Amino acid sequence: MLSLVSGIDEAGRGSVFGPLIIVGVTLDRKSLDLLARNGLKDSKLFSGLANEEKRSKLALKIQKHAIDLKVIKISSEEIDKTLNDRPSDNLNLLEIRNFSKIILKLSSSNITIDTLSSPKYTQKNLIFQLKKLKDQLKFEIGKEFDDHNYFRIRLNNNLKKEILIAKKADRDYPIVSAASCVAKHIRDNTLREIERDFDLPSYCLGKGYPNERDLQVMHFLEEYKKEIQNQSFPFIRYSWSWTPLQQIINTSFKTLDKFLE
Repeated sequence: MLSLVSGIDEAGRGSVFGPLIIVGVTLDRKSLDLLARNGLKDSKLFSGLANEEKRSKLALKIQKHAIDLKVIKISSEEIDKTLNDRPSDNLNLLEIRNFSKIILKLSSSNITIDTLSSPKYTQKNLIFQLKKLKDQLKFEIGKEFDDHNYFRIRLNNNLKKEILIAKKADRDYPIVSAASCVAKHIRDNTLREIERDFDLPSYCLGKGYPNERDLQVMHFLEEYKKEIQNQSFPFIRYSWSWTPLQQIINTSFKTLDKFLE
């Protein structure tokens, strides 16, 4: 009988272009150990073209070996709506709502989740969302720590899911590294699909993050100022408080020369 383990992570949280991708993946421990020996690590640790290609190859291997693969794409429009509903809603809660959906769909009884907020905050809100999604769940709460929390879900059919919430889980737990790599691979491909769908130059969205040093992103902002000001591109997170983006939205085609120098 296979020993299964699951991990959940996201990619694109801080991006200004494209969706937030949340991935839950289940692997048997033998496959996970093999992937770890082949260089599996947190997707953020793959820098440079050669390493990014290695990450993409690993992501394909992970998908091939996966017992379960659950993917949720959260659009820029949904993210903007969430942020416009603050303080009653926020990006952390949006992620947690979708984490809870994936938890219930994964076949493994051992699930590890990466968290950017405190484990205590994530656990509290995960339990709240899980109760909303499924009636008569029973919860057993483990001891709390600064860097991780643990709880167990008992389902109606008496199956159990053990949930570990940990800071830097994408770095410290290979199964979460696997989810991280797949999420990043899917997000990168989605950006290229967006460029094709909107007849944009290839790689003009770069990696999609708000970075004045990313000339691809900055030239995109300069080239498509009118469309951005009219909010014609649904893949942009217009709520992002990034100066170059907000300059275009809130002023009359002010140039970006100072950012492009």
